[in-house]
Amino acid sequence: MTVSWQWFSYVLLGFILGGCAVYLWGFIKEKAIKLVWYEWVLVLLSFVVFLFLGQTFIASFGEGQPQAAWMSVVFMGIPIVIMAVGASRSIKSRLAN
Repeated sequence: MTVSWQWFSYVLLGFILGGCAVYLWGFIKEKAIKLVWYEWVLVLLSFVVFLFLGQTFIASFGEGQPQAAWMSVVFMGIPIVIMAVGASRSIKSRLAN
């Protein structure tokens, strides 16, 4: 029986993202931050696209295609950063007022 370590990367990614989601939820509740519906959409969409990016990156390396893995980081990472920055700036602008 051969052991594939690819499952471990998915489990590790799940634990890291789950911990980040729990921390973010606790931070929002602690600071009593009220999010508008489109901020929830941006945060959740960037989270889902990040999950897809992680799976694509791991699977591309598993298939022996490192160039495709790094290109997926570039082309999916840029929209993730744009969505996350847009949501964070929107939230910060409302908190400053």
